Amino acid sequence: MTAFAAEVVLLGDLNVDLHLDIPVYPAPGGDGVATRQRMGFGGSAANTAVMLSRLRVRAGMIACIGDDEWGEQAFAGLAQQGVDTRLVMRSAVEGTSLNVITVTPDGERTMFAYRGASAHLREESLPESFDGASLLHISGYALLAEPQRSAAVAAAASARRSGLTVSLDVPVDPVAAVPEALLAFLTSVDAVVIGAAEARRLTGADEDEDALQRIADHGPSVVALTGGAAGSLVRIGAAIVRAPVPTVRAVDTTGAGDSFCAGLIFGLLRGIADPELVASMANACGAAAVGVAGAGAQLPDLGRIVSAIRALPAPIAERLLEAIDRREGALG
Repeated sequence: MTAFAAEVVLLGDLNVDLHLDIPVYPAPGGDGVATRQRMGFGGSAANTAVMLSRLRVRAGMIACIGDDEWGEQAFAGLAQQGVDTRLVMRSAVEGTSLNVITVTPDGERTMFAYRGASAHLREESLPESFDGASLLHISGYALLAEPQRSAAVAAAASARRSGLTVSLDVPVDPVAAVPEALLAFLTSVDAVVIGAAEARRLTGADEDEDALQRIADHGPSVVALTGGAAGSLVRIGAAIVRAPVPTVRAVDTTGAGDSFCAGLIFGLLRGIADPELVASMANACGAAAVGVAGAGAQLPDLGRIVSAIRALPAPIAERLLEAIDRREGALG
């Protein structure tokens, strides 16, 4: 395969998620008895791919799953959401990644993951080129272990040679586990999404603005610091904005950051020029995800995303919807 039907190619994990709703998180040695369970596919990059599909952006996935029943379940589930799965590989030596996710009544999730086959994505599994795509999005989980790390580095280099924008989502674990590899990788990307606390930890900065600048100094022209209900701090070129978050009832925070990434990518790809509107689009997608239970196929549909946009402060919501409507086929 030398060209993509997908506009955005995503490299990262595709796994099975087991969500357990629990009334309270138990103390060490205690029991957490769930009131409800849900099982489906997930993974940071897979969730972003689903949200991009919701936004009518063609998405394709590069990942590795096990040659097992869970892998078939995850593969079929992602394909049913309209994501191109032709570059999802299978490992004969490791099983499909499994995430066990507990969710408390305040909507906060706690995740226990075995990455399994995800970390076994190899460089030779990559396509010959990224011609036909516009953007490569990489989940920072891919930097945790070899050979997936080398595959991510090679993919970013290949994408840049093909003229693609490269974006990176930085979860909590890579900041703690592989900070040097993460900082080195920043020179290979154009856009970065990272939590504000993680950005300060990674850079040693005391303030969000300083962390933002230090990350930009490594090369990315777009840097987004997420902060939950506090909103996001986003730099696009020389412009720095802090954008508001819609008010929603928190049901489950799983996939919120992944959905934020999808909104940011949408704004950048569709040429929304105002940085405040791009950041607000990302915030609205993240907030919409918080308002539903689960991730993967359970992520919010387009109607819920538009509702989250309308929940932004009225002037911003009106300007954002107008900006989207002006772009031919943006949500059509």
